[in-house]
Amino acid sequence: MIPRSQPIRSLSRFLGAVCCLMALAGLLTSCTQVNVVNPQTNLELAPAPYFDDTTGIYFPGALGPLFRRPVIELEEKSPGLGLAISYRNPEARIDVFVYDLQASVIPSGTDSEVIRKSFQDALADLQLATSKRIYSQLEVAPPTIHKIGGTAFNHATFQYTEGLVPKQGELYVAGVNSQILKIRTAKRLGSSIDIPRLLAYLGQTIEQSRLAGYGGISNEDFKRISAELGQINLDDGLSANEAISIAQIELVGNKLHNRYDVTRHRIIDPGALPDSATVIFSPYPSNATKPLPPALVSVRKTGRAELLDTQF
Repeated sequence: MIPRSQPIRSLSRFLGAVCCLMALAGLLTSCTQVNVVNPQTNLELAPAPYFDDTTGIYFPGALGPLFRRPVIELEEKSPGLGLAISYRNPEARIDVFVYDLQASVIPSGTDSEVIRKSFQDALADLQLATSKRIYSQLEVAPPTIHKIGGTAFNHATFQYTEGLVPKQGELYVAGVNSQILKIRTAKRLGSSIDIPRLLAYLGQTIEQSRLAGYGGISNEDFKRISAELGQINLDDGLSANEAISIAQIELVGNKLHNRYDVTRHRIIDPGALPDSATVIFSPYPSNATKPLPPALVSVRKTGRAELLDTQF
């Protein structure tokens, strides 16, 4: 074999390098020609909105950077505790609880006895977590009334340490659409996440539920109706007020007082008194294309009541 001269070896190395560069260039060119999927479709997708049919509230799949975890149904195992909805990321969380404590009626707003007690119980839970050393250095500011959207809540801010991490949080409790709505927030101290802005989305969904025809009784009307119930005496037959009170009980018993306003009623057959009466209730105002029909309740002088079928 005749040894290659130095120029031939140099030329061979040069051609080899050129071939490598050409192959690399071809590879890069082929990569740029591949159709790349939209990067957004590779991100974690937020869950679909969750609809709560007791309040009419749609809970979105995400609140800004906080994604919703699976909804936890607590009612079957613990009657009265409803459901829990949690939005989280490593920096912050917003937990929402919807429940009724098995109370027959939850008045709207912040000043009913059941709502005030629920708020105090929620504050006590913070102290309990401290006594169990889950939290430390807990500081709770004096309670106030604070609005999320157009809805007023009993409200308190607090700071604490959990697992050596300083955090700040907020607590909200109110009667909303015949249920207790409790919201607890928490984020790392100094985090830039804007919790009030995220809660504003929930405020919008609450307002939308009311536009869709959901609502609740005020505390003043609840007290008045409760007083009227205590005066029922059917010994002398059925009076108009007694028929209305009994009909209101029937409507509440059928869990329809979140769709029908128990204060908007009339007797449609007053001539049947004192033996019987039929009371008609109007649904809450709605912008739905097909609003609910009125609800009819038949009441007899024995006090027996029956919800009549009105195709709702």
